Amino acid sequence: MHQANKKVIYISDMYYSSDIIKYFLKQKYIWKSEDIIYVSSEERVNKASGNLFKECLDQLSLKPSQICHIGDNLHSDVKIPNKLGIKAQAFTYTHLNRYEQKISNNTEPPLKFRSLLAGTCRLTRLQSQEKIFHNQIIWDTASNVIAPVLFGFVYWCLSQAQKKGIQRLYFVARDGQILLKIAHIICKNWGYTIDCRYLYGSRQAWHFPAIQEIGQFELDWIFDPTEFLSVYSVCERVNVNPEEIENILEHYNFERSIWNKNLTEEQRYFLKKVFENEQIKNLILNKALQFRQITLNYFEQEGVFDDIPFAIIDIGWNGRLQKSLSQLLSVANRYPLDGINGFYFSLSKRIKPFSKDNLFVYFADTNLNPERNFVFLYKGVLELFVNADHGSTIRFEKIQEKYIPILRGNKNEKAIQWGLYILQKAVIFFAEQLVRILEENQIKEEYILNISNLLLKEFLLSPSYWEASVFGSFQITEDQTENIFYELAPKYNLFNTLRLILYNKHIHHNVWFPASKIRSSIICTILLNQIGKGIKTKIKQKLKPINFMKK
Repeated sequence: MHQANKKVIYISDMYYSSDIIKYFLKQKYIWKSEDIIYVSSEERVNKASGNLFKECLDQLSLKPSQICHIGDNLHSDVKIPNKLGIKAQAFTYTHLNRYEQKISNNTEPPLKFRSLLAGTCRLTRLQSQEKIFHNQIIWDTASNVIAPVLFGFVYWCLSQAQKKGIQRLYFVARDGQILLKIAHIICKNWGYTIDCRYLYGSRQAWHFPAIQEIGQFELDWIFDPTEFLSVYSVCERVNVNPEEIENILEHYNFERSIWNKNLTEEQRYFLKKVFENEQIKNLILNKALQFRQITLNYFEQEGVFDDIPFAIIDIGWNGRLQKSLSQLLSVANRYPLDGINGFYFSLSKRIKPFSKDNLFVYFADTNLNPERNFVFLYKGVLELFVNADHGSTIRFEKIQEKYIPILRGNKNEKAIQWGLYILQKAVIFFAEQLVRILEENQIKEEYILNISNLLLKEFLLSPSYWEASVFGSFQITEDQTENIFYELAPKYNLFNTLRLILYNKHIHHNVWFPASKIRSSIICTILLNQIGKGIKTKIKQKLKPINFMKK
């Protein structure tokens, strides 16, 4: 209003004096000397009766048509001034939104805890300086959902580590970037003395050098059934150039012309058999040996070999990365006597752990927390929450006496352009405010876990249109080699819809389906909402058989 050169009059039903309110406004650099304020505590009349508006009009000799009133109370700030002929606009953005209300109304945690948590979410949300609506949705969702969920997970990790005598926590890239920032805030303000560090790693960077044989476990990783899988992407997972094995590939009808094409199920099966060829197995094992020592040197540089009890932290989902780390340390005779501990947000599957390893789970553990297993359907969304601003780790190299990670890209451009820094900024602000507002003895793991369950259910299963549109547009990749990207919640056209109904075939494996239904056309949304209600039989009765899979 000031920028538009409009005269500003503050009208408030408030027990504070006008001087105190002016002080607050000046603190926020809002008050200007020409502004006017009317407070019910001084004028002895209020807005609810309409008399405070009348007092303002009389004192300033104004007509009702000359004023536009903006307020958040639908009765006192809209209905009453409208009756007086004053144009009024409702501004309810400062009210608790649906997430904040869920926190506030949840009766399981103590009233003080949930009030302070809801207030911190609201405070964070209202601090947004974003002018673009897309960015505002990111900030709001980070404030209300992502921040409290991630804060709860990190607090649990620190609390558990302290109880178990773990002195160092390695936050594994890339999930660990924002989690580490939260950990530093908690440690600084709540007195944790745990050494928190960032450790570069990925499936490709750790699984490959850990290979000592090509058995079923290794083949399952090499041929992880992503939506897109080509000869090139399989070879890249094991650092093999297809040209090195061209003769063998051609012998099994994998001509160069199809190396970059998505393989059919039959082709994937036969390529897996090809990789059982002794020549290929020996090539992979020799390359793994070359990568292994430099990877171990990186671990040593980062203190993994120190005689300090440590654990790794990862978002999930099966513990395979921890097993590869354990295998690498075992080969180097540096496997800890008490094993390696891993803290995970959720595990949808438990790979048989290595020797004495422990895998601890915060939110959902396969078969143990069935009421929270809904997150397994939307892993891509959780991975969006913990995305980092750098590319994935490919391998390690020695450069000028230091071992450094070689990244797929120094910048994660897709995520940054989408709004990753906005998300992280909101999460960090939330964490800074919560540790200031709450004392550690006021929070318990079960409190924040309960709230996280409510928030995730609401967001994942019932996103708003704008949440679905903004977060659903995020580009994800299933393949560790990042050869192809998909929208997290792609829009379904009629072909995709019928293919899903008839063949249970999604656009990709990590579709955030509730959001996709919202983003799709009306006719597709109607059809998608009928899944599980006999629509498959009805369509098959009315349509000629169509081989959608081949199309």
